[in-house]
Amino acid sequence: MKDFWAEGLQNRRKSKIIKAIILWIILIVILIFIILCIIYYNNMSFRTWCDENIIKKEVLQEDVNIIEIGRDENIQVYAYDKYICVLSKKTLDFYNRVGTKIDSIEIDILDPEFVSNGRYLAISEKNGQKFYLISDREILFENNIEGNITEINVNRNGFVSVLISNTTYKSVVEVFDKTGKEIFRTNLVSSRVIDISISQDSKYLAIAEVDISGIIIKSNIMIVSFEIAQTNSEEAIIYKYEAPTGKLITNINYQDKNKLVCMFDDSIGVLENETYSELLKYDSNLSFVTISLNNRIVTVQENSTGEYTSDTTVSIVNTNNGKIKKYHTNNIAKAILTYSNKIAINFGTELHIIGTNGILIKKYISNSEINDIVMTDNLIAIVYNDNIAIINF
Repeated sequence: MKDFWAEGLQNRRKSKIIKAIILWIILIVILIFIILCIIYYNNMSFRTWCDENIIKKEVLQEDVNIIEIGRDENIQVYAYDKYICVLSKKTLDFYNRVGTKIDSIEIDILDPEFVSNGRYLAISEKNGQKFYLISDREILFENNIEGNITEINVNRNGFVSVLISNTTYKSVVEVFDKTGKEIFRTNLVSSRVIDISISQDSKYLAIAEVDISGIIIKSNIMIVSFEIAQTNSEEAIIYKYEAPTGKLITNINYQDKNKLVCMFDDSIGVLENETYSELLKYDSNLSFVTISLNNRIVTVQENSTGEYTSDTTVSIVNTNNGKIKKYHTNNIAKAILTYSNKIAINFGTELHIIGTNGILIKKYISNSEINDIVMTDNLIAIVYNDNIAIINF
């Protein structure tokens, strides 16, 4: 009996020791994983090695889905939501993310300008009069305007703003809801409109204008209230920001919480609650600058590393707190394209897709020079002479 109890006690001790060892192994594995994650996010060299050798983020051209389009020079390609759109001979074909044609619609446009936001796609004739609003492969409305369309924008709620030239006024801005109903129209007599943007909550329109009639450049940004404009267009401008003399406004973009990011020829700032705050200054040394992202600004700078060598640093600035994330590569950037919270950097035969956290999502290796790309938050399409390569996220 004594041997039986002794053996049982010994087995329980062994069981406790084994459980303790297993627990310690699990804790050590978790600790190692946390340490590796910290190193991955903070050490760019280690991150690059992991991306290439462990996570396998590299994608080759021969491994992706392809859409065959032939060599028609009049074909136009665009991507929005979860679709790749191919416009040819007034027919807009829709392809899904694996390259299968799923729908077609007829649109009376030959030379298109595309712009999208979420599930809405606006198409206008370049310097023409006609435009369409499309959602999920259906035409919500089409319209013809007087004058020529200089710019068209759409927000995530389907509100469309159209900048019009060649009328009796210097510039005209019209805004429509997703049913095609005109919300308001504003005429500008003397200044030239550079850019327009609708707030994410569809309550405000920002108009960036430049007065170059005098010796000195004067840039202004007007904030128009949709609610007031529908009843009294003359009182609809609720705020006007006058930039310092000599500063040239080049682009504006509404981001979350009605923050209007304003890009000038030498700096970028945020206009919020009738207060302008400069976020960063830049000079001609930057290769690319864009504000077309969700709550971010992107700058790309080429750095000389030797007599015949250079590399590229991508800086991603958070417009909420000013914090900066960086992405570094030994290649030289040829072009960049942004959408929502994705950044695509074209290096010629390589395409790097990174997030706004500065982390590589995908690296695409092409067999030939990459000249044209289109993207959404779900996919990227590389347009070649006779086919389209699809990269899904």
